[in-house]
Amino acid sequence: MMRSSPFLRGTALAVSLVLSAPAMAGGYAKSPPAQQSNEESRHRTLTNSPSYVPIAALTATVQANHRARGLLQIEAGLEVPDAQLRRRVERYMPRLRNAWVTALSVYAGVNYRYGDIPDADRIAEVLQEATDMTLGEEGAQILIGMIIIHGD
Repeated sequence: MMRSSPFLRGTALAVSLVLSAPAMAGGYAKSPPAQQSNEESRHRTLTNSPSYVPIAALTATVQANHRARGLLQIEAGLEVPDAQLRRRVERYMPRLRNAWVTALSVYAGVNYRYGDIPDADRIAEVLQEATDMTLGEEGAQILIGMIIIHGD
């Protein structure tokens, strides 16, 4: 009976693992269908309109007495009837998010007093101004779905 050396056994094991790695990785490359549908369902649609562009939640820190007291969270979307402008909105989304977060931070730091009810009209104005300024034109209307203050 022939005996193999530990080196040959180790090499054979390494070769078999390397050859089976693509097959094993293929099973893990895609998430199960249940997880994919859960991730897609996280983005709630406020309307079935084809001109609606959802926006991921926007947040800003609420401060009082020189310390963070809570978090202002906004759920919103854009109504963009013009298809060309809608494509531009999708391309400009990082710039728009930056403008919205900056505008919300200014609102939370200057216009909002901790403990009061947030002014939805003022928030909509601030976000609309940031949208128009970033895009350089009007035509994309901000729609607010929800405003929440998370306090500590």
